[in-house]
Amino acid sequence: VLGGCCGTTPEHLAALAQSLRGLGEVCSTGVARSGICLTSRSQMVRIGVGQPLAIIGERINPTGKKQLTLELQEGRFDTALQFADAQLEAGATVLDVNVGAPLVDETALLPELVQRLVGRLTVPLSLDSSNAQAIAAALPYCPGSFLVNSVSGEEGRMELLGPLCRDYGAPFILLPLEGATLPEKAAERIRTVESLLLRAERLGIPRRLMMVDILALAVSSSPDGARQCLEMTRWCADQGLPTTLGLSNLSFGLPARDLLNATFLAYAAGAGLSSCIANPSAQRLREAADALKVLGEHDPHASSFISGYANWKPGEGSVLQRQGGGGASKTLGEAVLNGDRENVLSLLEAELAAGAEPFTLVQEVLIPAITEVGARYERREYFLPQLIRAAETMQTAFAHLKPRLEAGRGPEERPVVIMATVEGDIHDIGKNIVSLLLGNHGFAVIDAGKDVPAEDIVACALEHKARIIGLSALMTTTMVRMEDTIKLVREKGLGIKVMVGGAAVTQAFADAIGADAYCADAVGAVRAAKNFV
Repeated sequence: VLGGCCGTTPEHLAALAQSLRGLGEVCSTGVARSGICLTSRSQMVRIGVGQPLAIIGERINPTGKKQLTLELQEGRFDTALQFADAQLEAGATVLDVNVGAPLVDETALLPELVQRLVGRLTVPLSLDSSNAQAIAAALPYCPGSFLVNSVSGEEGRMELLGPLCRDYGAPFILLPLEGATLPEKAAERIRTVESLLLRAERLGIPRRLMMVDILALAVSSSPDGARQCLEMTRWCADQGLPTTLGLSNLSFGLPARDLLNATFLAYAAGAGLSSCIANPSAQRLREAADALKVLGEHDPHASSFISGYANWKPGEGSVLQRQGGGGASKTLGEAVLNGDRENVLSLLEAELAAGAEPFTLVQEVLIPAITEVGARYERREYFLPQLIRAAETMQTAFAHLKPRLEAGRGPEERPVVIMATVEGDIHDIGKNIVSLLLGNHGFAVIDAGKDVPAEDIVACALEHKARIIGLSALMTTTMVRMEDTIKLVREKGLGIKVMVGGAAVTQAFADAIGADAYCADAVGAVRAAKNFV
């Protein structure tokens, strides 16, 4: 591209144009490229099939980071800038920027941080916010084609951000979400992407600006989540669509998360994954990404790999420690501890046949066993899949005993808990786990659903004479809706306790909005509910 810069005059450009006249096309690479192209003032990053795997640094995000959250609330960026420098040093090629902390005006803060970052960095950024207005406010400060994270089928989001991305030439991540449903199967995600592509086409948005989030779900609660991601990746690669995913989502609730993340990354790269949003400082991730460059022919003569790993020594690995002795459980308590759903009913029937009282089995065997499961979970001896399976085993046993318990004592009056994900949030995995565990501990749980307005939550609590409301939210932008319910409970003078939890929620936030309890996890929710009653 030949032209002029600041200081050139109309006469200079006229002379340049005259000297170039008649030359026609200067050059052509002859290479048809697919994927997206991100640029800053001085760098270009291609993301797509056939390109090196791009690591989009995830660290500038206040979720779970107390110091960063505090600084953003005060309008300071010290930690954010430190995270930026550290991620670039670790090999990130793009930096995700999210300022979505509670009590923060993203429309003012995101543009301000973007200006600070582009003044000191040369890499393209990814503007990450569920607040479309904040992204719109930050785009004018992007010197090049920065990434927008993300555009979904949420009402009005495509219509606002799509034309902006088109006019700024800003590539964007297409999130396969429409309405309040989180698609778990690859086929559902593909249908959603096809629908969103049509909507984008009607707005005149070229496909070269689009990258698809393959939507990683935690395998601890969605066992086939990895397989569905791989199917989605292959489909996108066949369509020439570049892909990304939030890598850490996949391993949520499990130990050795870096090991799982790096292993899945190798799987997904083989299926055609173009990029991942992750912590570039994670050692296994860096090792996997560098090895993939060699294997994918993106490191000629393995020169970068050799220079970086000439003195590398393999780790000592880990010794697998398994709970329980394997095989079928021998007692009813063991069945709950081991999550042995297949054998729990036969063990329960054996106890009943031997003359055990149903109420005694609940009080002296089942409840102590599920309490021990919770204790092991808190000691990090058990992890999320074991907690869920044990709770489901307990639920199976209790459902079998319930008719006998009611025949002997009449219907049990159980304290009622209303569980809901707040308005604007469609995530319900955490809420469902809490509901399951509360039911194991003698509570009658009413699931009010997800994306529920405060008025509906309180109305449900009144209808069912609830003593407790449990509120869940995954995102910093939706957790502020928790306060709506708390205010409404107080305004109506209801003696209902409200407990809150979720990935972004902290004790400080719970205190600030006047919640009666903050629950870091499902076990903490059970403890809080028991304290209330």
